[in-house]
Amino acid sequence: MKNFFLITLLYFSFNTILFAQKSVSANSILWEVSGNGLQKPSFLFGTYHFLTNAFIDTIPAVKNAYKSVQAVAGELIIDSSLQAPIMKASVLKGTTLQKVLPDSLYTKASNWFKEEAGLDLAKLDQLNPLTVMTVALAIIQQKYYPNKAGEVQLDTYFQEVGKKDGKKVLGLETIDVQIKAMFGQFNMQRQVELFNETFKEKDELKNLMSIMNNAYVSEKMDELQQLMYRNDYRPEEMKMLLDDRNDNWMATLPKLMKEQATFVAVGALHLFGQKGLIQQLKEQGYTVRPVNLKN
Repeated sequence: MKNFFLITLLYFSFNTILFAQKSVSANSILWEVSGNGLQKPSFLFGTYHFLTNAFIDTIPAVKNAYKSVQAVAGELIIDSSLQAPIMKASVLKGTTLQKVLPDSLYTKASNWFKEEAGLDLAKLDQLNPLTVMTVALAIIQQKYYPNKAGEVQLDTYFQEVGKKDGKKVLGLETIDVQIKAMFGQFNMQRQVELFNETFKEKDELKNLMSIMNNAYVSEKMDELQQLMYRNDYRPEEMKMLLDDRNDNWMATLPKLMKEQATFVAVGALHLFGQKGLIQQLKEQGYTVRPVNLKN
């Protein structure tokens, strides 16, 4: 159960900001970073937190990029130390889900969980609305886009093989920073508002997951960005979820890449936009180019 919450939080970090055609475009999910004093190129890889190593097995260019570096950097170092703070952030204090949700909304969500997963929502009654939303997304992902037994989620995969291969494994932020962005900025009223939007229509999550999956594997990052800015999150919330974290990472990334070639695997939409890692690295004088995934 604890590992499940770890994965759902990692998924949340992509979905709230939102979520292969093998071609080179400004929408590529793999980018080479060179120049500006780097001895060897580093790489940016935009992940979709619920895809697994089976997806990477179809793209030799990504594995080749990984093999060429000495370090792997992710949003977080994924290990057992994350479990306790994630559980703490996920659990309601002094109340229950049924108490914080309007009766009609609780009934609607309860019916959804029974129909999609045969799950009694009462089993999730100690979890806050944002966490229950991630559980719902995990259910949809596994039901309609199931992973096979033994497959490893992308962000975890690169860190696990990095450790086995003797590469440095680095985190760009701490779990406390991520929890503050993912949970801390949303009071209970705001969580209920977002929960209501999530369960407004019966097939809303299923349709959203289909769009996100198709856009990602087709490298249509522009579609994901459009979806992000059409969603229900406010500009100041998006700033904390995306831009502020990118700015913090940029205080670390240049030094990491100068010390050793690094494979940076973070949620895909952290790469794009005016405050994305690609643009910020370019502004600092690096050459950042999309990698042909046919190679």
